[in-house]
Amino acid sequence: MNFVRKLIGIPLIIIVVIFAVINNDFATFTLKPFNLNITISLSVLILVLFFAGYLLGRLDSFVANAPIRAQLRYQKKANKVLNKEQEKLHEKVSSLQENLETIKQKENREPPVPLKQKMAEFFSFKKDDEE
Repeated sequence: MNFVRKLIGIPLIIIVVIFAVINNDFATFTLKPFNLNITISLSVLILVLFFAGYLLGRLDSFVANAPIRAQLRYQKKANKVLNKEQEKLHEKVSSLQENLETIKQKENREPPVPLKQKMAEFFSFKKDDEE
């Protein structure tokens, strides 16, 4: 975007400066309510009006983008809050994973019961010792 701005802006400035240098006559302006006569060079008037228009355009774009800047600030604050929350959740998940690892290690320490023994226990009758 900056390249396009320079691509358009630099030739435009050169054209305005050339136009101002070519028109080197004087012009007289009368301000009616105050009865003031102002005589000024056209080249100076052209350059002053060009730069005044440029500054007015920059001010207009600054004001027009104010809601976007406000939303960007809000989003940055929200992102900071979400990042903190994510870090807390990451810590919880890592601690839970460590707990899961220790539980798995404890379960792996017990020898597995053979299938034959499981089947024998399933089909065997239990005697009640209390009788």
